[in-house]
Amino acid sequence: MPAHTAIVVVNYRSHELLGQHLLATTAETTAVVVVVDSFSSRDEHAAVAELAAHHGWELVSTTQNRGFGAGMNLGVRRARERGCDVFVLLNPDLEIAGSTVDALADSSRADPEVLCCPRIVRPDGRLWSAGGTLDLEAGTTRSTGVHPSDVRWLSGACLAISAQLWDAVDGFDEDYFLYWEDVDLSWKVRGVGGRLVVRNDLSAVHAVGGTQDTASTRAKSLVYYRHNCRGRMIFAGKHLDRTGVGRWARGAGHYAWQVVLRGGRRQLLRSRAPLAAAALGSTEGLLLAARRRWRAHDARPPVPAHPPGRRRLLVAHPSPDLYGSDRQMLETVAAALDAGWSVEAVLPTTGPLVALLRSRGASVRISRFPVLRKSVLRPRELLRFVAESAAVILSLARSLRRDPPDVVYVNTLTIPVWLIAARLAGIGSICHVHEAEDDHRRIVASALVAPLALADAIIANSQAARRALQAASSRTGRRAVVVFNGVPGPADEPQPSTHRAGEPWRLALVARLSPRKGVDVALEAAAILLAQGRDVHLAVCGTVFPGYEWFEAQLRERIAQADLVGHVELLGYVHPTWPVLASADVVLVPSRLEPFGNTAVEGLLARRAVVASGVQGLAEVLTQNSTGLLVPPADPGALAGAIARLLDDPSFRSRLADQGRSDALARFGTATYADHIRTQLERVSRRRGANFTP
Repeated sequence: MPAHTAIVVVNYRSHELLGQHLLATTAETTAVVVVVDSFSSRDEHAAVAELAAHHGWELVSTTQNRGFGAGMNLGVRRARERGCDVFVLLNPDLEIAGSTVDALADSSRADPEVLCCPRIVRPDGRLWSAGGTLDLEAGTTRSTGVHPSDVRWLSGACLAISAQLWDAVDGFDEDYFLYWEDVDLSWKVRGVGGRLVVRNDLSAVHAVGGTQDTASTRAKSLVYYRHNCRGRMIFAGKHLDRTGVGRWARGAGHYAWQVVLRGGRRQLLRSRAPLAAAALGSTEGLLLAARRRWRAHDARPPVPAHPPGRRRLLVAHPSPDLYGSDRQMLETVAAALDAGWSVEAVLPTTGPLVALLRSRGASVRISRFPVLRKSVLRPRELLRFVAESAAVILSLARSLRRDPPDVVYVNTLTIPVWLIAARLAGIGSICHVHEAEDDHRRIVASALVAPLALADAIIANSQAARRALQAASSRTGRRAVVVFNGVPGPADEPQPSTHRAGEPWRLALVARLSPRKGVDVALEAAAILLAQGRDVHLAVCGTVFPGYEWFEAQLRERIAQADLVGHVELLGYVHPTWPVLASADVVLVPSRLEPFGNTAVEGLLARRAVVASGVQGLAEVLTQNSTGLLVPPADPGALAGAIARLLDDPSFRSRLADQGRSDALARFGTATYADHIRTQLERVSRRRGANFTP
């Protein structure tokens, strides 16, 4: 079982359950365990802390109880810091085997778009939940007797979710506090194109919990009555239109009564507190729903599918992640929206990019299409890619004809199906090239750039990328227009680097964990500096690209060796990275290949001295000894020497940082970039409108 799985549990007065259930679960799995203690008392916190220390669990402590969803969000955040990519979220009162946790994690890892759970039963064997359904008319849920095709939500008692899907839905909504947050999470998963899966071949036992059962005469707690009713109306305010919210509001009294009856009528003979709690929750929920509707009315409305009178841009992009070309695509979208275009982005899978696109005003569609990876460039895989592409191209072309945008913007060379489909549909297209691969044989390189002949315009993000195109096809290279990336800077004015005597020198590297990014070179450079007696600490922000897990394993093995142990941190995915860059003395970009180098620009904008490999786009971003230092690629000694030079000469380090920031602001500003993008959009739109009739 990979060590990238995390078990996340939120504790509230449940340390005895943790000692009973979680301990049994973790005895059978190597998953990282994160326990979030929502503060209830000092004694409870001490008991949980003792358990965590004794069994090696990660403990996240809070000073107040902010609810289940907020606790889970904190726990997942800590798990992300540990490099985990799949999270299994458990209730303290759940009995579940470690092997079941592993199987659920494997399901999420195999298909990151899946939110999954096991079949959950009561201690007596009766079904407790195998997925729930939701009646949108009445605003009621049901979690037993649900046909698999009718499952609309999964219980938060046990959920497995990938980091990719978690980012796409932005975790739990913390407004709920308790109850309905799992319905909301499931709804969001479905909303971004994810799927809900119940593993009926796996099971867990839901034992007696601390909120639904009490030691008093009531069968349910006041917390249950209040927040069940409250959460229902919060959900309505988020996900229903005005008519739907009104319908649920009119039925709030009936729903509250039915919730109270779950505790039995006899309790009402002794106290009216259950009714008061349900009424309070319903009122709070109604107010929150109203506030959400008010905010939604004031906020910028979502872009409709067919805004009248607006030109439409379809952006095809191969990844839902948030690295260089992904973030540049966000700037492209912003430029088009500011110019009055409506924008629809099409991605092959869901991920963190989805939420950011929608927040900017673009619509997002998840539609699978083949993406050209290096692993495809082998005979059998290439034939499979071509066969898959042929079927997809015809489907895309038909879709574009039925609902034609004004321009199709294809972001990178790796999705040629969109260029071909756009030409078949008679729609103008732009391809933005972020690649500068110069290590392919001429015949392979020519085949890769051949679809660019179908594009109406070609944008290259550097002269290096343009030269690589020209080497493969001189005509294609001549057509390409170079537009340097526009990189947004930090929100606040960056301060100069300060280093206190006795503290370690801090180095930062933001990159994918892949050989081409040279993370291994940075590790060896750090080892050289440490051997010279320099106390350095290297922070690496980034995750592994699928298929390169072996490389991350090698990095971790190297970091664990005696000469580096304690001096290197793999922080995983970090966003925003500005705090890491601000804490650094020197920023490293040791890439073996780099068509542009957004991270180098970000280092400059953070007002930090940058050392980079003198390759391709990086040699265009930095000017040697003026705005940064350039060293030969894959040369740890040269990299260590450049770093040492900066550490030993504070005035030189400061001068490079100041000059680098000024240069980056002048050459790589987002406003300049947006102007270039809008020019290309206008040109293609006018030319197609004037000269082409489908």
